[in-house]
This record gives sequence, C-alpha cells and structure tokens, in this order.
Amino acid sequence: MQPPLSTLSTPRPSPTQPLLAQARPSHTALLCGIARARHQVLDGGEIFQDPLAFDILGPAQAAQVRAALAANAPRNRSKDAGSFSQAMRGALVVRSRIAEDTLREAVAGGATQYVLLGAGLDTFALRNQWPRGLQRVFEVDHPATQAWKRDLASQAGLAMPPGGAHVPVDFERQDFLEQLAAHGFDAAEPTVFAWLGVTMYLPLAAVEATLARIGARAAPGSVLVFDYVRTPAPAQWGRKLGLALMERRFRRMGEPWRCTLRDAELHAMLAAHGFEPAEIITPDRIRDTLLAHRPTTLWQRALGGLLGGIVRVRVAARGGKSPA
Repeated sequence: MQPPLSTLSTPRPSPTQPLLAQARPSHTALLCGIARARHQVLDGGEIFQDPLAFDILGPAQAAQVRAALAANAPRNRSKDAGSFSQAMRGALVVRSRIAEDTLREAVAGGATQYVLLGAGLDTFALRNQWPRGLQRVFEVDHPATQAWKRDLASQAGLAMPPGGAHVPVDFERQDFLEQLAAHGFDAAEPTVFAWLGVTMYLPLAAVEATLARIGARAAPGSVLVFDYVRTPAPAQWGRKLGLALMERRFRRMGEPWRCTLRDAELHAMLAAHGFEPAEIITPDRIRDTLLAHRPTTLWQRALGGLLGGIVRVRVAARGGKSPA
C-alpha cells in the first residue's frame, strides 16, 4: 500500500466533444503505459506501484519492453539517470499517484464512484485493490482505444471486476455523462473524476465544455483531478521554445497538443462552472514531496516550467455554498 500524498486522433474535436475523438487506438496511451511499466523496473515502482503495468501492454509489447530493459541493464540505468525519459516518466507516474491518493481520501469521506475520463491503459479497475466504500469504477474512452485495451487485457487474462464498467463513447455523437448514466453512473453520488493527460490535446472550448458538464451535473463534493500545460508568459522565451519542441513531438505522433492555459484563465473557468477554489499541486511542490528523494535534474526543471501541475477541485454546492 502506498502512503497518501502528504498535505496535499487525430480529428479535431468540436466544442461539444469533451474528450479525445480518435478513430484509432491512442499512441500516447501506449507510451504512458510503457512509462508506467518502465517505472516498475528502473525506479522500483517507488512513486507508483502498478503490478499490472506490464500485463496490460499485452504479451508481445511487454516482452519487448522487458528485453530492452534487460539488455545491458547497468548501462541502461546509468544512461537513464537525469535523462528526459526519466523526467517524463516521473511526471506521468506522479499524476497517477496523486489521482489514486485523492481517490482513497475521497472514498474515506464518502465518495462511492470513480470515473476515468480517457482511461487509456490505466489498470486501477483491474487491480482488485479498491478502497472500502468504492462501489463503481467507470472507464470512459473512445471505442477504438477501449476495444484495443480490452483485447490486451483479455490476452493477459484480466477481466473487469464486479462494479467496474467500460463506457465507450463516440464523442462526436454522444454526451459522456449520458453514456455514464446508461452504464449505471449515479449523478447524485459523490464521485472522483480523473482526467489525466487529456486537456492538452483538446481545443480550449472542449476543455471548458467538459468542466461545464461536470460542474453542472456531478454531485456537490465530487472531486475532479486533471493536469494541464501552462501558457508561457510573453517574455519566457525558453519556455516558449520548450513548448514548441513538445508540440512538434506530439504532432509527429498524430496527437498534437492544442490547449495551454494561463493560471488566471484556469481559475476563472473553474469558478464560472460551479467549482470551489482549486488546489494546484505545482511541479515545485511535487519535487519537494513525491520526488524529494531524487536530485533535481535539468529536464525536471524544464518540464516543470511547461507543465502547470495537477489540479484538484471540488464541485460546489448548488447556489455556491460548500457541502457540509
């Protein structure tokens, strides 16, 4: 059991498409899954323990990753230290850790449902380690990505446990909350929504549409956890260059970054759509807590300058009062 966090596609979506709308499985979902698997070996799962990280990749991909890690292992570890790969892997596993720490805290406070928006190769539902009191887990994703994941899970002998549900959504034609309801989601129950690694791939209007839906229709006290890319200030030329390089990297994968947010813009948007004041877990705070045991590297600082952090925010009571 990991201790809780201290204190703490290509087609362009329309504004009514709140999530990724790809006609093929997500390549970045695979890369995130591989990063979680590599973390178990290269870092010993010290930040985020996922015993199914290799299984969910499927036998062929898992064998390929293991072979790459095993080949000349001491040299690989030496090259990994301080690398861009290590910094990016850390950013990816930290957000999963924070989401699941938040889930455990929220369930202890009465939340009964967990919704993964853009679930990708997340394995939480399959791990059979749900906190006591959590009744339902919903994985929401585009049908192509979800079918691919279900096939990988089947190859590994993994099945969704009772209370878990796959919710395929054609985001061009369907409202994700309506589809959740059709699969047993109860909008009156306090819920944790994890929306990780998604906002940067959407137009701003689609990000705002998703926030509006959750803020207006989720139960007061429900918690949303998501990450975002910060818009560089006009004079931050280094961050602008770094952002341009990252955008080019993902554009070449066919899944370009489309949205960055200024902090003031983010807070105003959340307030406008029925949320309480947000907690922003900044890269600096992450380095001082979850990554405090590691020397800070140049790549960590560079990524931290681009990534706005992890947002944790509650749905306010209707009328603006905080829930009891």
